[in-house]
Amino acid sequence: MTTVQVSSRLHRIAEANSPCDGGAELEISDEPAGEEPLRTGLIDLVELILKRRESLERLIRQPALQAQLVPKFLTISLLGFVFFGVALALVFTAAGMWPRLFAIDDVVAGEATRIAAFEQFAPAGRLGRWLDGSAAALIAAYALGLIAASGICLPSLYFYSLLAGVRMSMLDVVVQTLKSKATAAVALVGVLPIYAALGLAIVIFPVPAPLVEATFWLGLILPFLAGLFGTYSLYRGLAGYADTLPAERRARRANFLQRLVVSWAACYTAVTPVMIHTLWVLLART
Repeated sequence: MTTVQVSSRLHRIAEANSPCDGGAELEISDEPAGEEPLRTGLIDLVELILKRRESLERLIRQPALQAQLVPKFLTISLLGFVFFGVALALVFTAAGMWPRLFAIDDVVAGEATRIAAFEQFAPAGRLGRWLDGSAAALIAAYALGLIAASGICLPSLYFYSLLAGVRMSMLDVVVQTLKSKATAAVALVGVLPIYAALGLAIVIFPVPAPLVEATFWLGLILPFLAGLFGTYSLYRGLAGYADTLPAERRARRANFLQRLVVSWAACYTAVTPVMIHTLWVLLART
């Protein structure tokens, strides 16, 4: 095919797609051929978290979309954690047990022997836990504590990425962190029906007291178990930025970055229970 023929064919294609000639505009997408363009609605993001994690990683690395994704990931996280808090409060009130928290400084000073204990209350007082703010304190402590702990640990994650030598902006780190929170929230909502069934079983059937208390403690640490999915999502997401490293240093630096992410996850795991407990105690007192 000659140069003149190629030029003529390109000219006809341009005319066919020209708005003046009634042609349809070309749709540009970063998705592989044969796949639909990705949408960024809340339900669409949840579907990407559950089914298309590779596509989600490509989506959040588009700088033009990151500012839009931050509030949406935050909304998914808060909705999931609030839903968990409501379910946990319902299990506690249905069983007639409620956790009593002690301040960390009281435990350090020896005025309390443990940071939390479960106390039984009369069946008539079940509604009172919702009216006096006890249930609201539980819900808010988990919803706000899980997000606030990420905010506290966020600068260290950005520093770790710089230390590893990857090219990440602060917005990249924020989006990746909130994506991991949203992943953990979706996983938490997914396992809630199982825990709710377990909580219903200890209410209906006679169960030894140690098993009942163990079930309650399981509910309190359930967000940390579901958080493993979020940690893995963050691990994979940040590891993908190794492609910004020079080829001769990519393998060595990628392993270093992965170890730093694991270290950050350990730091976050240590900060989060303290944050949730502190908020819960403050909100319960007010």
